[in-house]
Amino acid sequence: MKRIDIEKIEPGMMLDQDIYSDALFTLPLLVKGSIITADYLQRLRDRDIRTVYVKEESAITRGNRSNIIYVPEVRATISPKLRAEAVACLEQLFKAIGEGNVHTSVQIIKNLDNIVDQLVSSIGRDRFALININDLRSYDEYTYHHSLSVAVLSIAIGQHLGLDRNDLHHLGKCAMMHDIGKVEVPIEILHKPTRLSNDEFNVVKHHSASGFNFLVNQNIGDDKLWSGVLYHHEKVNGKGYPHGLTGNLIPLWGRIISVGDVYDALTSNRPYRRPMLPSEAIEYIMGGIGSNFDYDIVKAFAQRVALYPVGSFVELSNGHTAVVLNTQSGLRPVVRILETGAVADLRSDMKYLSTVITRPLSKQEVIIRRA
Repeated sequence: MKRIDIEKIEPGMMLDQDIYSDALFTLPLLVKGSIITADYLQRLRDRDIRTVYVKEESAITRGNRSNIIYVPEVRATISPKLRAEAVACLEQLFKAIGEGNVHTSVQIIKNLDNIVDQLVSSIGRDRFALININDLRSYDEYTYHHSLSVAVLSIAIGQHLGLDRNDLHHLGKCAMMHDIGKVEVPIEILHKPTRLSNDEFNVVKHHSASGFNFLVNQNIGDDKLWSGVLYHHEKVNGKGYPHGLTGNLIPLWGRIISVGDVYDALTSNRPYRRPMLPSEAIEYIMGGIGSNFDYDIVKAFAQRVALYPVGSFVELSNGHTAVVLNTQSGLRPVVRILETGAVADLRSDMKYLSTVITRPLSKQEVIIRRA
């Protein structure tokens, strides 16, 4: 937190403390976390507010010049500690099942309950808070990283659909274990550097039934959890597997997990193809409404994910580099152009209606561009 004079405030800075319009501190004019715009700045001056508290953000400078672009903080969806605990738990679980150590795997699954409870708490603070998609990107492509990402997305979807905490916990646990049957798939198929043959793909398709059988045989979970694991590859048009169910005949957990599963798979790196951009993956999923995916679930997914999280960098079609200030408009957020310092609303500003985001940029790329 840093207290700063109103004359030194620049559009794009983020408030770190509420600003009140009355002496009794009962009526907030702006709340903590708000991004200051030129309009807000003028209102503060009109009310003779002289200083405010802002976040001490990172800054990107242009070469040796003195001008500084303030960059909002990129907020993590889950803490690094929770991520590490979840991945370690899943890694232990898949290893134990692969080694046939049933007793150990049952104990680990019991420990998984605590992890899932923390995930629900982390995601569930705000039903309408956006999920930082970039934060879910795996550091490698092991199944347990994928399972964690799918669980986070599934919980967020379920929360937006209005599920209660018990159901969110149940859904999250199901999503964490949705690929548990892959321990039965030969490692040379799972890690094959080229596309699978039809016979190899048929082997992979058995993983949902294998996971279902393991959980049922060990009496882990219940019908709802088992069906989510079994049916997460069904499609609403009946062309999925293992049973070719259609529409609402596919259990809700399976329909939810399907969306998170496909999104994370599309945006993951594969030896035989590049990962899709988040925007490309979401457009693919939206294009599959009515054939592969349930409309209401895709709608909830699209409303809960931040394609370009606040504080992330993007390249614009006009060649400029920008930092994202507000994500409420999805594909067309409010950005600050680094070359000029101008704040641009890509959705409603007439000057930028033909400007689109071409790709996200890493901070290192931005530094190199501005050197």
